[in-house]
Amino acid sequence: MVNHSVFRRSSLVLAFGLLQWSLVQAKGTEMYVCTGADGVRTYQNSDGGSGCVSLNLNPITVVPAPKSVAPRAGGDSTGTRPARRAPAEYDGRTAADFNAKDDRMKILQEELRIEESKLKSLQDEYKNGQPDRQGNERNYQKYLDRVARLEQEIMVTNDNIEILKTELIRLSR
Repeated sequence: MVNHSVFRRSSLVLAFGLLQWSLVQAKGTEMYVCTGADGVRTYQNSDGGSGCVSLNLNPITVVPAPKSVAPRAGGDSTGTRPARRAPAEYDGRTAADFNAKDDRMKILQEELRIEESKLKSLQDEYKNGQPDRQGNERNYQKYLDRVARLEQEIMVTNDNIEILKTELIRLSR
């Protein structure tokens, strides 16, 4: 025999719990815009009293992107005829992609120009390993330290130039 009073009580407790949960959820999604005495607007999730107005926010709808099916290498999805491809330079690229590529190439060309001028000035100062001694280099070790620093900077600058040229070649394809 089923005890109906227990069943009704548990149903009421469950219904009451769901009602409380929905009120908590609704309370958590309310937003208010409050304008202070200085005219500054603030947005908050609780009513701040006078100067606050509840915002009517529509729920956010999320729609997943459709899954794309990649065609087989030999043809279309049925395998009967070869799939047509767009020219290589337009595969999935937009005008914004081309503009971004052009901008990137301009930036890299400018960086290359700067690095090359830096290398030229470093080589002028280095003078094939025999730079002029400066007035603060009465100690010969200071002179040797500066020569070593110049050699290191020349190597790093050469590496940077090679990297920039490689990147420019990669982008030009």
